[in-house]
Amino acid sequence: MDDDIITTINKLTKALGQAQGQNIAQSYILMEIVRDLARTQPDPQKYIAGLFERVSGRADQGPVEKEAHPVQAEFRWTVETFFKHAGQSLGD
Repeated sequence: MDDDIITTINKLTKALGQAQGQNIAQSYILMEIVRDLARTQPDPQKYIAGLFERVSGRADQGPVEKEAHPVQAEFRWTVETFFKHAGQSLGD
């Protein structure tokens, strides 16, 4: 394999690892914030459901809706999974 290709692959691998680490950290931070906010509400589950609807609604009106199908699918799966987990983990 050409040295330039190997160098490029190594750089991409490092960049993907950094992005994954940042994504995981941000998800954990956001989960804690959402759960803390939900616990201050009279109906925490309703609060989380409302946040889910607002985020999903923004996606319907924003740039995600204009993206190719795999981007939309991943976005929607991520949002759904995040809020489902947030609602299930309120007792933690």
